Amino acid sequence: MSSSPSLHDAGVDELARQFVNSPYAGDTYADWPLDRRLDVFLSRSGLRHIAEDGDAYELVLDRVMAYIGAEQPAR
Repeated sequence: MSSSPSLHDAGVDELARQFVNSPYAGDTYADWPLDRRLDVFLSRSGLRHIAEDGDAYELVLDRVMAYIGAEQPAR
């Protein structure tokens, strides 16, 4: 059970999609570690409380990595 009951599965998906479609997922910030980019994205989106909630943050980070991985071509 998540410690952030307001962050349901659809909310995690939506945040991950917003991040993946943001400049933080693009080339401009490519030299930043993914967790730093997500942290800044959440903070600038007024969602600092998610960045500070370890369980909620991990859910969003895992979903972001899944979306990014799905976008990579198969080798």
